[in-house]
Amino acid sequence: MKEADIQRAIVNYLRSVLLPTHRVVAFPNASRRTATGRAANAVPGLTPGVFDLIIFGGSRCWWMEVKTQKGRLSHAQEEWRDWLLTMGLIPFAVVRSIDDARTAINAWGIPNRESVR
Repeated sequence: MKEADIQRAIVNYLRSVLLPTHRVVAFPNASRRTATGRAANAVPGLTPGVFDLIIFGGSRCWWMEVKTQKGRLSHAQEEWRDWLLTMGLIPFAVVRSIDDARTAINAWGIPNRESVR
């Protein structure tokens, strides 16, 4: 399965289970686009290495990077992760499936429709 398909499934899952107090946002990732797509998105502020998804809730945020089963963080993503760790702006998770995303939000204590039943 392609990373874009995994991300689409995870975003759909998160949007279906997160309570109205929380939202998930996807960032465009230039590395997955064609040269034309990268050029169209080459605007000030687009930063290599920024993770795919961020969940906002209250005054907090949580980061997720979507990868295939064999996918690894790029050098830019490792630098971004290390910066977040230095700044204390974690939690962060690499997610490869809906189950990984479910595990992450539950480990982080994010209230959701599955956990409040």
